[in-house]
Amino acid sequence: MGSKTEALCGVLDELVALLDGAGEVQWAARLHVVQARLRASEFSGITHLLAACGGIGSFNDLILGQGFENGEFVWQPGHRQNHERLDTLLSQDLENRVLAAGIPHLASVV
Repeated sequence: MGSKTEALCGVLDELVALLDGAGEVQWAARLHVVQARLRASEFSGITHLLAACGGIGSFNDLILGQGFENGEFVWQPGHRQNHERLDTLLSQDLENRVLAAGIPHLASVV
């Protein structure tokens, strides 16, 4: 695996940790699949990531820290910080790593 792909996987590591910590296990699991494919030099990792980033209910729509207690909507502790970190990872770190890896069409999606 090249250094650019390794850097992209590093950002994905941070995203997975953030998502796991926020209870977003479905999205964390999906990014684990992306990482595994990228680390195996399979281009399908990129297509799997692309598939998660478009349309209604996609990764781009994710808002961390929402929950329900006793049937009522609540914000979880630390939701602002978690969401700001998610936004930074997606809009700056991941986009820059995707561009550095030479995948410009993905950068317009994330």
